[in-house]
Amino acid sequence: MFYLWANMRKMKGNKITILLLFFFGVCEAQYYPDAGRIASLTENADFSDSGGSNLSFAFDGNINTFWESEAVLPVNYILEPNLNNLTAYLHEDFTDRYHDAIDYNLDTKTAINEKQPDAMFRLSIPMKSPTRLFLCSVKLCMTDTVKIFIETTHNFNLLIHLLPTDSYQLKLIKLIDYKDITTISMVSRSPFDLFEMAALTDFPQVYIEADFHKNMEIGQIFTRHMCGNNVMKSEILVSSDHKKWRKIIDLQPQAIAMLPIVLETPVMARYLRVVHTLDLSEYGKAMVWELKVYDRFGPYGKAEQMAVNTTTMHDRIGVNGFWGWGFNTYADNIPSMQGADKYQKIGNLARSYHNLNWDIIKPGDKANYDLMATKGTNVNDWLNWDREYLTWKKAGFLIDACIQFQQITVADTLWKRPYDNAYQYGFEFANHFGNKLQLIDIVEVGNEPWDYPAGFYNQVLSGMAAGIKDTRSKIKVFPAAFQATFKASEKYEYDNYIGSKLDANSLKNLDGLNGHFYSHTFDEQGNRISVSPEDPRSELLGIRNLSKFRDVNSPNKPLIITEFGYDSDGGGESCDHQECVTENQQAAWGLRAALLLLRNNADAVYWYFFANENRNSVLHSRSGLCSSVDKTFIPKKSFMVFAEFQQLLGDCVLSKILSEEPDHYCYLFENLSDNTKYAVIWTINNNDPSVKSGITYSFPTEAIGINYLDDETGWLLISKPKREQEFFVNGFPTVIRLK
Repeated sequence: MFYLWANMRKMKGNKITILLLFFFGVCEAQYYPDAGRIASLTENADFSDSGGSNLSFAFDGNINTFWESEAVLPVNYILEPNLNNLTAYLHEDFTDRYHDAIDYNLDTKTAINEKQPDAMFRLSIPMKSPTRLFLCSVKLCMTDTVKIFIETTHNFNLLIHLLPTDSYQLKLIKLIDYKDITTISMVSRSPFDLFEMAALTDFPQVYIEADFHKNMEIGQIFTRHMCGNNVMKSEILVSSDHKKWRKIIDLQPQAIAMLPIVLETPVMARYLRVVHTLDLSEYGKAMVWELKVYDRFGPYGKAEQMAVNTTTMHDRIGVNGFWGWGFNTYADNIPSMQGADKYQKIGNLARSYHNLNWDIIKPGDKANYDLMATKGTNVNDWLNWDREYLTWKKAGFLIDACIQFQQITVADTLWKRPYDNAYQYGFEFANHFGNKLQLIDIVEVGNEPWDYPAGFYNQVLSGMAAGIKDTRSKIKVFPAAFQATFKASEKYEYDNYIGSKLDANSLKNLDGLNGHFYSHTFDEQGNRISVSPEDPRSELLGIRNLSKFRDVNSPNKPLIITEFGYDSDGGGESCDHQECVTENQQAAWGLRAALLLLRNNADAVYWYFFANENRNSVLHSRSGLCSSVDKTFIPKKSFMVFAEFQQLLGDCVLSKILSEEPDHYCYLFENLSDNTKYAVIWTINNNDPSVKSGITYSFPTEAIGINYLDDETGWLLISKPKREQEFFVNGFPTVIRLK
C-alpha cells in the first residue's frame, strides 16, 4: 500500500485518476455467478466414443441435446473388430488362407474356384470350438446359386440360398439356431467370389467414454441416457488402466429424466463408460443426452460448518398461507383457532402469495392502496389487504408478502418500462404497508418468475427493490426463488439458476437471498419421487450451493427458504400421484427437512402449504399441514408434530451438531434465557418412521427425560440419568432433556 501511494505522488493529472479508479475498482467486491456450483468431473475430461455423431452434446450442459451412436447394423459392425470378432473363433490355417474374405474390407475378395470331387465348389469355415453366432453378413459375386449351411453340434440346416442377382449385395442373415455352431459352409455348382464374411457373436454395444486424466473418486453420477426400445440394456463401467473394466451400475435404457446415481461405495477410476447394448434391429441407434460425474458429495457438495445463529425456532420456522386461509373470506371472519391464529403454532413466520394482478391491471398503473377500505384495489373492488394483513399481524406473524407475477399472469410485453413500472409499484407498496401501517416485514420480488426472457426479471427486480428502499421503510427486500446447483438446461427444463438471473447490480438493494427446495429425486425408472431429506439424491440439499453463493456474493445477509414440504395423504384425503409419501413420512421427514435446512445455514424456512388444495391429487395439492376446506381443515400428523416441536423448543436456538451418521442424526438445542439444553435425535428410518429401534448414545451431559413427538405420552423421565443412554428412537425427531 505504501509503495503504491509513494509512486502515485510522482504521477500527474489523468494518470493518478486512472490509477485511483483501477485501485478502488479492484478493491470493490466482485460478483461470482457460479460461486455455489460444483463442477462435474466431465468438464475437464476428454471424451471418445464407439462411433457416432455430436459427441460434445453428451457433456455440453444441456439435457435437451444428445450424442447419437452410429447404426451398428446392417453394415457398420463389420468394420469394428470389437463387434465383428469372427476371426477370433476361426482356425488359424483358415484365416491365413482366406484372409481377404475376413479382413473387414468389403472390396477385397477370395476366389472359390476349386472344384470338389462331387463337382461342386465349396467353402467350409470351421470354428475352433462350438460358437454362438447371432447373425452373419456375406457379400458374394456368383454366376449360379450359392447355398449357405450352418452346422451345429446337434443339427445341420440350410441358412439361405443366394441368386446371381444378389451379387455384390451385402446380405444380413439372422440365425434362429444360433448356439453351438461348428461350421459355416457355402456351396455352388459354379465358382464364386467371397468379398467378406462377418458375424456377431454377441449383441452389439456402443458407448461414450470419459477420460479424467488420472484416477478420480467417483461417488455420484448424473446421466440422461434415454433411448428407444432397440436398446436392450445400459450400464456404466469404470477402469483405471483402460484394460480391465468393472461394471458399477445398471441403467434403465428408457428412463426419460436426468437420473442421479449414488454409489454405495465410491470408486477410484480414470475412465468411465456409458455402454448401451443394442438388439439386432437394423439401423438401431442409442443416445446419451448428458453425463455428469462427481465425488461422493455429488453436485450439492459437502455440508459446511453450521454458522452461529441465535434466533429461536419460533422465529425461524413458518408457513405459506393465502388470503382468507382457505375460507374464501377475510381472515377476521374466520372462527377462532381456524385461521391465522391456528397456524401461528407452527412458528412466527407467515408468507402470503400476493398476486400483482389482484392490485393493478397492468404494470405502470397506480395501486391506490390508500383507497382500499372504500374502493378496493384497481382490479378487485372487494379487496382490502389492510384488513387481511392486520389479522395476520394480530396473530403474531412476521409477514412476508411474495409479489407474484410471471409470463402467464403478467406477460413481459405488459411491462412497457420494466424498471420504472416496478419502481412505482415497489414504492407504493412499501410506503403503504411499510411506512404507514407497518404490516409487512419482507417483500419478495416474484415467486417463481422463471419463464421471463433472459435479463428481463433483473430489470423488474432492480426497479422494485429500488422503489421499496427509497421509501426508507423497514421492509426487507428479497428476490424470487432461485437455485445455485445447476445452470439452465443442465438438469431442469426451466431456468432458475441464480447466476444467470441475478447480477452484481441487482444484489446491491437486496437484504438476502431466497430458495425453494423440495426433497425430490428420480428413481431408476425415471419417475420423480420424494425421499427423506438426508438422502444424498435429495434436491433439498441444493441449500448447500445457495448458501455458498450467498457467502461469496452477499456475505452476512440472510438466506430464506420460502418453500419446502411433502405431499401426503391424511385428514381424510388420499394422495395418489408419484411424489406422494405417507402421513407419517410427511410429518417425520418434514420436521427433519426443516432442521436440515436450518443446519445448512438457512436463516428461516416456510412450509408449503398451510392446507391441501380442494382438487384432485397432483403435485403440491396434498402438501398441506391440514386437509382441504372440503374436509374441514383436519390437522394432519405433520401439523401436530411441528406444533409440539415449537411448544417444546420454540424458545431454543439450534446451537450444535452432535452427530450426523448414516443411521442417525443428533442436534443440540439451547434455551439462552434459562440455559436449558435438549438433544434432538432421529434414525434414518425411511420406510415407516414410526418403527422404533434401540440405540446407545453418549450425550454431552446427563440425559434426564425423553419426549416422542409422534405420540401423546409427553415427557418420560429417564430412571438412571447419565450421559450414555440405551433407549429406543425412531424416524421422528425425538427430544431428549439434558441436565
